[in-house]
Amino acid sequence: MNFSKQAAKASAGHHSAGDSPSSLDDKSSHMEMTPAATPIPSSPNVGDVGPSDPKKLLRILANRESARRAYMRKLEYEAKLHQDAEEAEEKVARLSSQVAFYERKQGLLQMENIQIKERIKYLENYIARKDGETLELLVERERLLLIRQMQRGSGSGFSNN
Repeated sequence: MNFSKQAAKASAGHHSAGDSPSSLDDKSSHMEMTPAATPIPSSPNVGDVGPSDPKKLLRILANRESARRAYMRKLEYEAKLHQDAEEAEEKVARLSSQVAFYERKQGLLQMENIQIKERIKYLENYIARKDGETLELLVERERLLLIRQMQRGSGSGFSNN
């Protein structure tokens, strides 16, 4: 059984640029249909072995079906990518307000941190000043105790006499 290229295109539902539906009908009118709905050419081109070979025609049809399935997978993949992109954009919009909130909070915490550091520096200076005053007072106390001891020591000698 041999088929022409036009029969293969007609059975797959595809038309070339030069094939109009009416020209295909004219070409298919030269074919008889078997009970299995397989067109049989009635033309004298019986020696043709090109795509009119049933195995090649089946392979071409299987390749077309495979290409159609691949195209559908591609469309599904693209639709999923678009959906993922939209979800990501929604998430970005949702999170951008949170980012702005946390940036403001960070600014406030940085200001508070600066104030606390200034307070610590003030208190360290205050402590250093008080430590200096305490040291001066301790030195003064020791001096006064020494003077007192000297006065007692020299005063006790006068009273014994």
